[in-house]
Amino acid sequence: MSFLSAHTPKIMASKLLFRRACSSSCALYSMTKRLHAPITSTYNTTYLSPQQTHYFSSSSSSITSTNNDKLPQHQTTSSDGVVATPINFDIASKIEGNESQIVTIALENNQVLRAESGAMMYMTEGIEMNTTTGGGISAGFKRMLTGQNVFISDYSYQGPEGTQGIVCLGTDFPSKILRLNVEEYGGKIVCQKGALLCASHTIDIEMEFTKKFSTGFFGGEGFVLQGLVGSGDAFLKAGGTLIRRDLDENEQLKISSGCLVAFTSSVEYDVQMMQGFKNVVFGGEGLFITTFTGPGTVWLQGQPPQRMISEIARRVPSGGGIGLAVPIGGLGGGGDGDGDSPAGDEEN
Repeated sequence: MSFLSAHTPKIMASKLLFRRACSSSCALYSMTKRLHAPITSTYNTTYLSPQQTHYFSSSSSSITSTNNDKLPQHQTTSSDGVVATPINFDIASKIEGNESQIVTIALENNQVLRAESGAMMYMTEGIEMNTTTGGGISAGFKRMLTGQNVFISDYSYQGPEGTQGIVCLGTDFPSKILRLNVEEYGGKIVCQKGALLCASHTIDIEMEFTKKFSTGFFGGEGFVLQGLVGSGDAFLKAGGTLIRRDLDENEQLKISSGCLVAFTSSVEYDVQMMQGFKNVVFGGEGLFITTFTGPGTVWLQGQPPQRMISEIARRVPSGGGIGLAVPIGGLGGGGDGDGDSPAGDEEN
């Protein structure tokens, strides 16, 4: 009795301290829970089971991907109002062959390939061709002056989603096919007449006039060249071996007339007189030679179509007659006297 009475105040004090400590701990826990509640509720993981968390996360990701698939793809508009999705020629195009090449291009829905009329070799099911002037009579006349046809053909694919159609194009002369991205060369490439085979629908053809009268008259390419402007890729034709020359600042390159395929807009194009009387008379290159001055890039062809045509025409016999080396029955020759033997037998 004396022991309890002696330690009762201490026991009561200990209980009081213990209760205060517990209440302080509970208050601290409640405060911590309230502070962390908004953060955990933001991620929706505090009150969800692992199965529920996985379900909502997978559902939200599937909803996001579905919405992205429904977003319209990037489309561009040509100068004549054709709206289409740009073609990724790194994946869609394939150049085949060696000396005489062809190009095959895979088209998807909402894609348009603009090609020279008459260049198509074949097209698969679902490919549609639409032949127009590409902007009116003035645009067709401008293309005609640059060596192209008045009409152009737009190829598009109309098939099930996720499928492709194939267009195969060939050249009118045994040629190599050169693919160039116009934007990589300053947005403009100057070509010889009739060099374009096909291109993106956003590539336009402009008339590029020679800067000097002598250049147009004696340069071998005429007064009007073909300027390709816009964004996208273009496929050009080059006869024989294809050569690329990168010119430094003020570096000059002299070429024979007709060997030009294309050059960048930063290159200066001019003609110079051939030096030396014997070179002019007996050299076979004529009185003038084409000169390019850098900086820029020049593409050349080893077998210009005009040169081959002139060589064939030079070998055609003059006077309109063509010799026949094959004997024709009834016109004499080809016999060993067999036709006279029956008559000889009758005489005997």
